[in-house]
Amino acid sequence: MRFSYQPVKGVTVTGWDARTHRGPVRYYVTRVSWRRPGITVDYAHGGRVRRTATLTGILARTPGVVAGVNGDFFDISDTGAPLGMAFERGGVLWKGTASGWNNSVWANADGKRWHLGELPMATSIKERPDITITNYNAPRVVIGGIGVYDWRWGRSVAVSRWVDGQKRHVRWARVLRGRIVANRQSNYPPEGTKIKGFYLIARGDKAEDRLQELKVGTRVTIQRRVAGPVAMAISGNTVLLKRGKVLVTDDRELHPRTAVGIDRDIKQLIFLTVEGRQDFSRGHTMVELARLMKQLGAEDALNLDGGGSTTLAARRNGRVRVINSPSDGVQRRIPNGIEVVYRRPR
Repeated sequence: MRFSYQPVKGVTVTGWDARTHRGPVRYYVTRVSWRRPGITVDYAHGGRVRRTATLTGILARTPGVVAGVNGDFFDISDTGAPLGMAFERGGVLWKGTASGWNNSVWANADGKRWHLGELPMATSIKERPDITITNYNAPRVVIGGIGVYDWRWGRSVAVSRWVDGQKRHVRWARVLRGRIVANRQSNYPPEGTKIKGFYLIARGDKAEDRLQELKVGTRVTIQRRVAGPVAMAISGNTVLLKRGKVLVTDDRELHPRTAVGIDRDIKQLIFLTVEGRQDFSRGHTMVELARLMKQLGAEDALNLDGGGSTTLAARRNGRVRVINSPSDGVQRRIPNGIEVVYRRPR
């Protein structure tokens, strides 16, 4: 199998089979010239942080989509929310963490440069910058942290799920129309509550004490930001390449893989999809993935969610369709992805 085509000028999708000493492998590479007029690369989602859908279902929400791949790892066994950074063009932060799962790929605010590395969230309370916000719309509040949840999260889960079942030193506060309207210890909001305003969830004795300082009536303005001028961003788990150097060591585990790389010489993003867990394709190790990304011209590369999540969709014969063969046999429901959009320049 070998093919190559352009859904639009500036986007090329190529697929081929290879024979290796470990067995057969099927690859797909999508190259995107990010400076091509009319081409935009953005964060793709289902309309709420924890809402999952097929990749083609997610891409269908955006007019002009020509290609897309699955995105970040996510809380697959519980809330469905992605683990890392989620920032959409237009200045919308959907989700983030101050530390931890922050290896990301992002475009500068001007859209002319791409970066790969750690991108922490900088969400804060305007009136109380001394109170540290550790999570925004995250599957879990970290131990000793304070998390913020709003409508973008979707309907609430029980507080116990946000804090891994912890019962002591857990406190919640509600912000409505810019002021604290409730601050107490209890398992509230109940499961399935439509979030209006914000909920602040503290986990741990010191975090609980800090949140308790915000008395009812206190003015609270949540400032949702990231640490830097960013147009869009999405996280993965492991940096494969940095300045051309392979940073991973696992050369044993074979799985379907999805990765994104940056070729700054020719101003292209590279999306690599490796089939796996199937007779015609064995998958790749992390080392193999990094080495192939380097061969393809990437200087920096990031591993995205893989396994049954690995999906490539692109416009072909007039509609956006799945190009690869997801290892589950059908598209997995995922919370986010990366989409390539074409709009005719004026």
